Amino acid sequence: MARKIAVTYEKGGCGKTTTAVNLAAILALKYSKKVLLVDLDKQAYSTSYYIKDCRDIENTIYEVMTGRCEPQQAIISTPYKGLDILPSCRRFREIETHLMMMTRRQEYLLSSSLEPIEGSYDLIIFDCPPSGERIKENALTASDFVILPLIPDDFALPGLIQISEEITEIRRFTNPRIKVLGVLITQYENNLNKRAYTQAFKSQELLPVFNTVIRKNTKLSEAINHHKPIIEYDSRSNGAADYLSFSEEVINLINKEDEK
Repeated sequence: MARKIAVTYEKGGCGKTTTAVNLAAILALKYSKKVLLVDLDKQAYSTSYYIKDCRDIENTIYEVMTGRCEPQQAIISTPYKGLDILPSCRRFREIETHLMMMTRRQEYLLSSSLEPIEGSYDLIIFDCPPSGERIKENALTASDFVILPLIPDDFALPGLIQISEEITEIRRFTNPRIKVLGVLITQYENNLNKRAYTQAFKSQELLPVFNTVIRKNTKLSEAINHHKPIIEYDSRSNGAADYLSFSEEVINLINKEDEK
């Protein structure tokens, strides 16, 4: 069965989607994994990253979770071998209401909706929204692992505390197996302020932190505009080097967990 990874944090603009789309692509292209990227954001950034014209997509994660279609009917192949996407759309903004109206086991809807296709993939990566408590709860309940991208600044610590409390609740009530793979420092710059915050986060004992940091890099933004993973857009860029290093850490950590 597929290993499932939630990429999430408490605020937008910290690199969740950039991390999700590039990790998914590297795992497929470099490590020959069969990967499904699931877009759980109504803004559909992951979807538009790999599908240039996504306005007319008929079946999405919304139709899957509301029982209007099977997941196999909504999954779309990307141009990259081994990487598929389960797209999102603006309709997905209604999923919170749908979940709220469920009388029981609303936390498990995403997990149960994807059961038919779990055996078809090595890894399923959830690109989570910055808001929407019920869908994030669904993603964490369905996941084996969590990755937490954050920008090292004043606003990061409160978010880190909040998400750690949420994960503790998830472990207690719906998913005792969930494990934090690590906090990922993004938009890193080699200046006094960023170095100090990065060292502080790497020194804290609340949650593990990846050794790799993702440096601020214009090539990552350009890759978004060209709808390509960074290793395909510019394999010699700092962005490619950083995400390759990060992905290697992810694979090694998952392998260690599998060996236990």
